[in-house]
Amino acid sequence: MTINLHALMLFYNVALTGSVTEASKRLNISQPAISAQIRNFEKQYNIILFEKKGRNLVLTSLGEKMLKPTEKLFLIEEQIETMIEDYHKHPQGKLRISGNYLATSFLIPKWASLFKQRYPEVEVEITTVNSQAALERLTNYESDIAIFGNNEVTNPNKQQLHFMELYQDEYKFVVASNHKYANRQISLEDMVREPFIMREEGSMTRKRLLEVCSVQDVSQPKIELQFNGINEIIQAVVAGYGVSFVSSLVASPFIQRGELAIVDVIDVRFTNNIVLCSHDRDVVEGFIRDFISIAKTVRDAL
Repeated sequence: MTINLHALMLFYNVALTGSVTEASKRLNISQPAISAQIRNFEKQYNIILFEKKGRNLVLTSLGEKMLKPTEKLFLIEEQIETMIEDYHKHPQGKLRISGNYLATSFLIPKWASLFKQRYPEVEVEITTVNSQAALERLTNYESDIAIFGNNEVTNPNKQQLHFMELYQDEYKFVVASNHKYANRQISLEDMVREPFIMREEGSMTRKRLLEVCSVQDVSQPKIELQFNGINEIIQAVVAGYGVSFVSSLVASPFIQRGELAIVDVIDVRFTNNIVLCSHDRDVVEGFIRDFISIAKTVRDAL
């Protein structure tokens, strides 16, 4: 049985907009034509997708069930259209990379620079999202490579995906080098009395810190300054105000220069595996495999 994709597209747009009128405007198809084709579709399969409640169209239970897979179907269609469009716009290739803030701010720039020196004709698009979204973009073929914290994702679908561990990143409490707790060992209870500088609410690092406080039955820290970027947090701590809990990958250069110092907080250890994920190497372009090789070479040199 071959499904009527055009009728299914009409159903999807009516469901999405909530009315035949709005779907008609969106698709530039007359309202009677949309209504007739949806009725024919329902009649063909002996189903009902919409019910009228007053002046509104409401999805039936079957309509609700069909909405999500239909959405996925047309998302795939959009992705294929984008692939074809990219092929014509970038005949030499396009590399799409998604990563969390740590990856796009501190890891990818160097790799992308080395890659462009080798492949100046290949377009490179870098998108910053959270770790879960980075993996989902890869799974949905919206990215060719995703770099993220593996501990930050739930239910990773590893089928036909290649995972390469880049770093085991340990998170550290850091202060300015002249802070009273610099290079000392203290309790979490003492640490949380200090003013904290952290990422926005919902960030993984902030969540982990609050979880540790909850587990150890310690008062939550007072967030005195909040930034959307790690670099801004580091700079604020270096300037001498407050403390933070940050990636050691980010903090290490500042520690080596003597601008930051670590505080050893008793019984608080948190690591996050930074991974590079791509589709099966047998089906990706050669330049994508070369970008992965560059990342691996830089990792191994550290």
